[in-house]
Amino acid sequence: MSITDVTSSTPAAFGASAKPAPAKGPDAATSGTAPPTIGRNGTVDTVSLSPDAVRAMKAGVISFAVPKASDAAERDPVAAGMDAVLARRDYDLKQADYMREAMGMLRQTLNLPEDQPIVLGGAAHGLLDKLAAKNGLSKPELPDALRAPGVKDLFAEDADAGAGVIGVGMPNSGKELQVVFDRLGLAGRSAKTDNPLRMIALKDGSDHSGPLLGAIKGGTLGRLTDTRPDQGASLWAVTDGGEGPNARVLASVRSVGMDDTATDMAAGLLKGLKGLFAGA
Repeated sequence: MSITDVTSSTPAAFGASAKPAPAKGPDAATSGTAPPTIGRNGTVDTVSLSPDAVRAMKAGVISFAVPKASDAAERDPVAAGMDAVLARRDYDLKQADYMREAMGMLRQTLNLPEDQPIVLGGAAHGLLDKLAAKNGLSKPELPDALRAPGVKDLFAEDADAGAGVIGVGMPNSGKELQVVFDRLGLAGRSAKTDNPLRMIALKDGSDHSGPLLGAIKGGTLGRLTDTRPDQGASLWAVTDGGEGPNARVLASVRSVGMDDTATDMAAGLLKGLKGLFAGA
């Protein structure tokens, strides 16, 4: 995939259990109360049994109802809370290992250096998971101890979002580049001919800027595209080849201090994304 830059890049305006003691006499099995047992500290423990439990003991069969997670939490909230804390720690460690390996795969696929910070958002998480699965890397499952109280995998919810973003930064410089893409638009294009996309700088006074900027703000890309002119940022619209008001905007590119490399980097990222969609 290639990108044609048709305008100059200027800033846009925008425990254990004890064995039961044997019964001492016939009354113990029918009275509903088991004989007292002596604990380790010399204390006497008396266990009251229901009629059903007494009949079950006489029959030699005892069954247990396993409480639901929510019931267990109500009966012993401290234990349930500790289980959740331990489950969260284990899950977070597994998730961190997963993300480290998956991001390494993404860097290799998109030809991004190790020293460039990467930020993902929206549908980019779904592509990351598909890339990992394709390479035999399994994503850790959210444990029941976290799922029961309502904890959700936020990244999984974002996987099918309409738009995604990949941000690349330059260490200790304040420079950054963000590419926001239309998931369905780019996926649909991956099955078509590799016609060049067109990258159009949005700037004051341009006949194209108004309609294209409006299409970005009011469309799928609007939620993730930063259209503020802060920090002297520049903004481009990436279209399907057109540049008029009816051109379909497939991506937006925002640069802070990286205008000289924005076109080449955006082209590389979009080409890599297109390849991921094609292989998904």
